[in-house]
Amino acid sequence: MSTRIRNAAKAVTSARVRAASRPRGLWVEVEPGFHVGNDRRQFLGSITGTPLEGFRAFGPQSDFLGQFDDLDVAKVAVATAASGAVAAPEAEPQLG
Repeated sequence: MSTRIRNAAKAVTSARVRAASRPRGLWVEVEPGFHVGNDRRQFLGSITGTPLEGFRAFGPQSDFLGQFDDLDVAKVAVATAASGAVAAPEAEPQLG
């Protein structure tokens, strides 16, 4: 395998790893404290709240997914639920 092809393959693989840890889709704050997400194929869900009170995440069918301290973690949980995949450990609800 040529060096150029090997480097291109490594770049694609590392981009996939970085993308897996980011919230998927387009997220918009439509009102203060109310975020909705979608990707090109589907509605992902919504998140309500503020950093002081925490963020409540809801799936595409308005099912409650959990309360989170961090907005990005809530976004990952919503995107994961919408894809039907098993949630990653860092996307677990932080209750309390």
